[in-house]
Amino acid sequence: MSEVADDGIDVRRDGAVVSVRLDRPDARNALTTAMLDALRRELRAIADDTTARVVVLSGAGTTFCAGADLREIPPDAEPNLGVRRVRLVTDVLDALRRLEQPTIAAVHGAAIGAGWGLALMCDACLVTPDATFALPELPKGFRLPSAIVRRLVEVAGPVRAADLVYSGRPCDATEAVAIGAAARVLASDELHATASAMATTLAGVRRDRVAAARSALAAARHPATEFAWIDEKHQKEG
Repeated sequence: MSEVADDGIDVRRDGAVVSVRLDRPDARNALTTAMLDALRRELRAIADDTTARVVVLSGAGTTFCAGADLREIPPDAEPNLGVRRVRLVTDVLDALRRLEQPTIAAVHGAAIGAGWGLALMCDACLVTPDATFALPELPKGFRLPSAIVRRLVEVAGPVRAADLVYSGRPCDATEAVAIGAAARVLASDELHATASAMATTLAGVRRDRVAAARSALAAARHPATEFAWIDEKHQKEG
């Protein structure tokens, strides 16, 4: 794993805790193809690292993640470019969700589109009062990765998920906790310290005890969270 910023992803170690930070603050941490490739690579390296016990995901600057960097997908782009981006985003989300290590998202500011998807894939999501979440893709005519929708259904239920997906409306920190998309709201100056303390505590617990707890949590998940990058019909069309 890298220990310096690489294509917008900064990965650092503190003992057995791995901190993964989205590091394009001037662009509100919008996800470029290079950034997604780097994130996928780092997550795979973490998966193979037996000394890594817990992962904390955060964003640099004032925004957790503004979603996809749309400058890479101009209005006249070939249709397959969008399909390839959805596949890449889904690969990253799947890599994050399949990690054996517990994952904690520390979210401040906006988490939009794929940015909210990253937070949703983590086991626990801690947020600040200014955190906002939204999936604006469908109302704007963009393809929304099915992995994000399925995970949102899992945590919020199908009716509330449909409202958020169809409307694209923002969801604030209080609502995110109420629907199960976030665990708790913390003061801005407490967010990272609390996430770090939780991670440090988990890293000190016997690996088999943590694995048993995570297995129990996983057993309660809906089978729809076994993600495919896109449904079979669209895969044939693509």
